[in-house]
Amino acid sequence: MNISLREITADTVRAVCKLVAEPAGYVAPNAISIAEAYFYPEAWFRAIYAGEEPIGFVMLEDSSQRRPAPAQAEVSLWRFMIDAKHKGKGYGRAALRLVIADVRRRHPGLATFATSCVPGPASPRPFYESLGFVCTGEIVDDEEVLVLRLDPPPTP
Repeated sequence: MNISLREITADTVRAVCKLVAEPAGYVAPNAISIAEAYFYPEAWFRAIYAGEEPIGFVMLEDSSQRRPAPAQAEVSLWRFMIDAKHKGKGYGRAALRLVIADVRRRHPGLATFATSCVPGPASPRPFYESLGFVCTGEIVDDEEVLVLRLDPPPTP
């Protein structure tokens, strides 16, 4: 499976904005996320590719990108989606593993990586839990908070 994370460029932004998450209501459209990213210095975002085809989008909230950067970085998964026609192929799991590995590489010593999700019948909570995230019981902006422990890194 040739999954990669790539910067979004003027040449690729329209294709990334055409990707659709289903069911609707669980993640903001990519165009909204990309627009928001330009107003939040802590936003780090990439397109998810399978080979040469854009299939998804990921955006992190990474406090180390603020200036001045805080002494201790906090990083969380802000947005994550795989296009509806590519769901069920393992791409989401592979992409999120890449994201987690990248967070570990860029932030050695970071203890946790958080995310949140809208509860409901199509909630991605089981997907996140299958990758080791644990629900904290906290609710923020009507979303359940989940945390992945990053320390120590898993042994291969």
